[in-house]
Amino acid sequence: MEEIAAKHSPEVRLKKVAGRGQRERKMRGLDPEEWERRLRVRYPMLQYFSDRAFGVEIETFGLKYSISPGDQDMIPPYKIASRAADGTLLPQVFERSGLHLNGCFPDEPKYSAWAFVLDETIKGAGGSELVSPILSGLKGIAQVYDALLLLKEFPEIQVNETCGFHVHHGVDPERFGESQLFQLLRIVSIFEGYIYRLLPEERRQAEACRPLEIDLYDWYRNDTRRRHPVVQNVWYSPENLNDPEVPRNRKIHPTRYHGLNLHSYWYRQTIEFRYFPSLLDEPEELMQWIIFTQFLIEWSEGRRPQLEYLPKTNKWMNTLYKIYQGTGMLSHIRFPGSLNHSAGEKDV
Repeated sequence: MEEIAAKHSPEVRLKKVAGRGQRERKMRGLDPEEWERRLRVRYPMLQYFSDRAFGVEIETFGLKYSISPGDQDMIPPYKIASRAADGTLLPQVFERSGLHLNGCFPDEPKYSAWAFVLDETIKGAGGSELVSPILSGLKGIAQVYDALLLLKEFPEIQVNETCGFHVHHGVDPERFGESQLFQLLRIVSIFEGYIYRLLPEERRQAEACRPLEIDLYDWYRNDTRRRHPVVQNVWYSPENLNDPEVPRNRKIHPTRYHGLNLHSYWYRQTIEFRYFPSLLDEPEELMQWIIFTQFLIEWSEGRRPQLEYLPKTNKWMNTLYKIYQGTGMLSHIRFPGSLNHSAGEKDV
């Protein structure tokens, strides 16, 4: 028992994270093309990743800070008292690593830098969420990875079952309208069971990321012309936890507490995926989640690339194979010459 405890002690965890961070920094010293090539080996889905804007919210507890009434919901960096093992204050650790923190001045534009924001939904003292600036592409992925490694340098900052890792993908309402929203709603409602299997088991019952409560099949049964429903009407329905007494222009709305949050589309022109938990010990999983959810957005806009079939791959690619198979797009999976489609169907 003592050996097991020693393996999971904070000191051992910090050494593992430090080692991982050193390996990552060595990769950053590579030629950009070689760095990108190695990342694509690590994350097979990365070859389908676009420059679409995205942002993340990393929920944790244990942050030491003080606030004043005028601070609103953003925690000023100079009021954060958490220190790393060497005694360095958190804001200095972030700045030293190239991640600037917002909150020093009230007129700073939102999402121009990283920021710690109050979050009263998190159990435990010092609940907060680290909100990213608007990011994109491989550089954005790298920033999120860096932020996760930095959080691990503060042993008191922890996660529990109430902490989520939320991803927002930017959409242009002129290009991502009714038809695209319906396609996204349709693909998620059909394959949401696959999405939940990607999550740790303890996260699947979380109230903050409930399954969709919209029955599209019932809609079609009651509409003989089988028209696509007006997505906004379906979203803000009693079945989907809508409360007519709550204005739709509020950020905190009862319909937002689903794994797929479309309220965010009408509130701030983003699609939010709330399913995944904060996993500070598994940053690789969170990177895969960003890439996977962007793939679903791109799919909804009509970009459905051919997938390279990899017999030995991860759960993320296997889920995409299943979605392609379930939507009749098996012809969009490139199988090796030694495999025929029937063999592929068995593997998928």
